[in-house]
Amino acid sequence: MRRINGFFLLLLLSSFGFGQIHTTVKFSSYQDDNLYRSPQPIQDLVSGLGIHLNYLPANSNMNYYYDGNYIRFNAKNDRNFYTHSLGLNYQTNFGKEEKNTFYLGGELTGRFDSETYSYYDYSQFYGYLNARYNLDFMFLKAGYNLRYRRYANIPDLTNTRHYLFVQGNKSFSTRTSLILEADLGYKSFAGQDYLLSGGGRGHGRMMTDNSSTVAEIPSLSQAVFLFRVAQSLHEKIGLYVQYRKQISLGGGTSYVNGNDYYQDEELFDDPFSFESDAFSSQLTWIFPWAVKLKLGGAFTAKSYISETAYESASDSLASGGIRSDDQKTLYLNLSKKFFVNKSWLNSLELSLNYNYIRNASNSYWYDYKNNMLGGSLKWNF
Repeated sequence: MRRINGFFLLLLLSSFGFGQIHTTVKFSSYQDDNLYRSPQPIQDLVSGLGIHLNYLPANSNMNYYYDGNYIRFNAKNDRNFYTHSLGLNYQTNFGKEEKNTFYLGGELTGRFDSETYSYYDYSQFYGYLNARYNLDFMFLKAGYNLRYRRYANIPDLTNTRHYLFVQGNKSFSTRTSLILEADLGYKSFAGQDYLLSGGGRGHGRMMTDNSSTVAEIPSLSQAVFLFRVAQSLHEKIGLYVQYRKQISLGGGTSYVNGNDYYQDEELFDDPFSFESDAFSSQLTWIFPWAVKLKLGGAFTAKSYISETAYESASDSLASGGIRSDDQKTLYLNLSKKFFVNKSWLNSLELSLNYNYIRNASNSYWYDYKNNMLGGSLKWNF
């Protein structure tokens, strides 16, 4: 990973010349009343510091960027971690009157935790290519993305993920937009010996209490269908409503999620491990003085493919049958951007956020509530 990052940085530096460099620094902080999303809540104050560097060479369609983030836990500071990303993206117009657009991009990411939680460390490559076609009466977009993620300390969970998608977008004179999308996803793991937890879920553990072994981690595949209606209700008010259905194409599988939620939703709740029906909506309202309000929520019904449910903390036999969850989420974001237009500062953005999750599950360890309240301050140089 270090050699790849070094080569990528050399490529980035070699392209420097005349161009534009933009820098963004963001500080965020929020109070989380259920840090581990558990039926036994633990509170903590979580803060983050991030920097984004963006470079666009003159007369070039190639854009380069760097993202760095540091996450700090006030009480559980041994869970602090860093992430670093280097990426590039390219776009160009093509076709008759150059109405169509081709996109290409790639990103290298590394995550670095403390020694206690180093099993969450990973290195990752993500790449994509897609094209957007202007058919006059609608827009059509299709593409492919690939992600390879390597867990150095839990190599069995190292995985490769592929996605194909096609999307149609149609706008009407009534200021209504319709979006239809279909995705095909496939995920394969490197592991040959996968140890399953034998007694529910705890904190600070990663599949260490084991009672059975699966010979090989199975591949997972899914199809996703999405339908969205967006409507402009007023010059400064917009609303969308969305339905998303996720179907497993792999039949039976023995894949089981990890037993410890920790700032990485994939290990805690792999999106390939369940089928779902999800309804969501968001209202956006621009108030006077350009204050922006976003209010949204979702309801998601999840049916896990093979994961079993534990009826209580003392249940070690997973006697609840196949796990199923009903999740409700609600969020509110209030933001205001101040344009400074100084030589050393372009703008300042203030944001206040509230998030609520209610996950009702037939498995004791996944039946929880979670409230997060906080804000952020972003400087654009």
